[in-house]
Amino acid sequence: MKLRDDFLQELRNLIGQTQQRAIAYEGQRIVRCHVEQCNALSAAVTDFALETAELASADIAKLEAASQALCQRVTYLLEPISPIEVDSTGCVVQMRSNPPHKDDNGLRYYELTLRRGGCVSLCRYEKQAGNARAVVPATLTHEVLARLVEDFNSAVNDVII
Repeated sequence: MKLRDDFLQELRNLIGQTQQRAIAYEGQRIVRCHVEQCNALSAAVTDFALETAELASADIAKLEAASQALCQRVTYLLEPISPIEVDSTGCVVQMRSNPPHKDDNGLRYYELTLRRGGCVSLCRYEKQAGNARAVVPATLTHEVLARLVEDFNSAVNDVII
């Protein structure tokens, strides 16, 4: 709870500002993201991640199990999340919106990764026809960002227990 509360306080400190970093620490765990803009209810963020050295020795089986649990917990984003790729060599599990949001501008989707070495992350991408995918800000309420901190924390706990 402390990590979540500290992160929310960082967001409150950024209300009305643009192009800032929000960072909160608890023990070995660090939550950080780039905040494009922030108001009293929401923030447009990129590169949202919980980093910790606690995942340094995680094996792929534990990462896979933790990613399944994370997908079951994170049910409050615009699209449901599911695992799409497991890299046993690099010890990374990649999850994505399934299905992605599709409109006249192309596709938009969340991508989450859980990797040995210490990171659970979320990024929002846009893919327009004929162009490479590009990172776009995810506009999330402070409540959703707080839940992500808690759920990422739980995912790390799932791996290290």
